[in-house]
Amino acid sequence: MALSREEIAARYGAALFGYAQDMKVLDPMFSQLQELKKAIEENPAIVGILSDPILNKDEKKKILEAIEKDFSDEIQGFLNLLLEYDRFEYIIPIIDRFDDFYDQEKLIASGTATTAVKLDDDQLKRLGDSYAKKYHLNAVRLENQVDPSILGGVILQVKDRVIDGSVKNKLKKIRAQLIDEN
Repeated sequence: MALSREEIAARYGAALFGYAQDMKVLDPMFSQLQELKKAIEENPAIVGILSDPILNKDEKKKILEAIEKDFSDEIQGFLNLLLEYDRFEYIIPIIDRFDDFYDQEKLIASGTATTAVKLDDDQLKRLGDSYAKKYHLNAVRLENQVDPSILGGVILQVKDRVIDGSVKNKLKKIRAQLIDEN
């Protein structure tokens, strides 16, 4: 039975994470994988070429050698493994799974802060730091989404937890209280 995309990403991501821990290169590998992911997202044709069944392995190997030369031996081994087992098309989901394991290990969470106006980096960092302190995390990485319909305040969503401090929500609660009193 063929494995799904998610199963492949989970298996390879877990194996890569375990390997990085065993070799004591977790932080450098995380950093290099972020660089690799960014490069691939900027040049998605790389994955198509290295996943193309028409090209032979030797041609793919030459292309990969040009890409991997600036990376550590561990990352080079990972890339060659993906090429050898025809799994290169799964590289982004595998890196994403590795990132999930890394974040879990380091007590780092990611989330979204929805506001009526755009927050600057310092405001996002302070909001993330405050959340991290309250929920015993080392860090929270926040992305900012702007939604003028919330009028003011912030809706903070980190994993499965939502904290709705928007003016729109507060007005809705006041309205409900007024209706209940009548």
